[in-house]
Amino acid sequence: MGDDIQVRQLPAQLALTVRRRVKMNELAASMAEAFRTLMQHAATTGAQFVGPPFTLYPEMPAEWVTFVVCMPVAPGAVAGDGVKLEELPAVEAATLLYKGPYDAMEPTWRHLVEWVGASDRQPGGPMREVYLNDPATVLPEELLTELVAPLA
Repeated sequence: MGDDIQVRQLPAQLALTVRRRVKMNELAASMAEAFRTLMQHAATTGAQFVGPPFTLYPEMPAEWVTFVVCMPVAPGAVAGDGVKLEELPAVEAATLLYKGPYDAMEPTWRHLVEWVGASDRQPGGPMREVYLNDPATVLPEELLTELVAPLA
C-alpha cells in the first residue's frame, strides 16, 4: 500500500472557502451545508470553478473538528457573506488515492500519516481531502478521494 503514496508539488490555488468548527458527529451535515453555501455564492456571483472541491483540516480531528471547504476558482471571483476568497500556497505533499465511502477512509488516512511519520519529512500544513467525483452521481463504493498530507 505504501507504493501507492506519491510525493508531488501542488500549485498555489485561488479558492472560495467556508470555515466551520463543529462536533465530530455533526461533520457530514455541516460540511454539506458549507458546500451548499459555496455553490449558492458561486451561482450568485458568477464564480468559475477550475478544479475539484476539497476540504482542509487545520488540526487533527477529535471530539471537535475544524474544517475549511474550498472550491478552486478562476481570478475574478469575489468573497461574500460567510465566504472568503483565499490564495492557498503551493505545497509539496504526500498523496494517496482512496476509493470508497467517506465514512470508511480513516484506515487509509492512518496509513498516509504513518508513512509521513516514517519518512524523513515533517507535516507541513493542513491535511486535505480532494473530492474527485460527486456523491450525488456515484455509489459510495465508487467515490474517489485524494488524501493529501503537506510536507515541511
